Amino acid sequence: MRAGQVWVYVDVVCDLFHPGHLQFFRKARAFGDRLIVGLHSDDEVAGYKPRPIWSFDERLAMVKACRLADEVVDTPVPLHCTVEHLDAIGADFVCHGDDMTADQQAYWYGAVLPSGRFRSVPYTPGISSREIVGRIVARYNAGTLREKPLSV
Repeated sequence: MRAGQVWVYVDVVCDLFHPGHLQFFRKARAFGDRLIVGLHSDDEVAGYKPRPIWSFDERLAMVKACRLADEVVDTPVPLHCTVEHLDAIGADFVCHGDDMTADQQAYWYGAVLPSGRFRSVPYTPGISSREIVGRIVARYNAGTLREKPLSV
């Protein structure tokens, strides 16, 4: 199935799956023929940013329903990508958005960088899970998310 094809891997959180995730998947997939997506566990994510709103299983179901993902890893993937992990899942390289500093890139992907198996794509500005939460909070505070009585 993979003979002669280039497989691209992305490791993500994908909380509140949104158009930015779709753009990222499209851009990453353009580096190869097929896209493998791996999601980080709720507990690991909570160690460096707010805990996801959707559980791992909910996030996994959303990503599995995305036609841009050719394969989705069923269990949480390592927080720090390694060459061994890429080899184990049959990926030629890993891809991430270009929104990281050089130090952040070295922290998250330092084990892969020397192999030349890392690619980056332009980050999609203007949309993120945190931005969506901000929209929801603002609308809730403004009273525009509350139910309106039915008019008869």
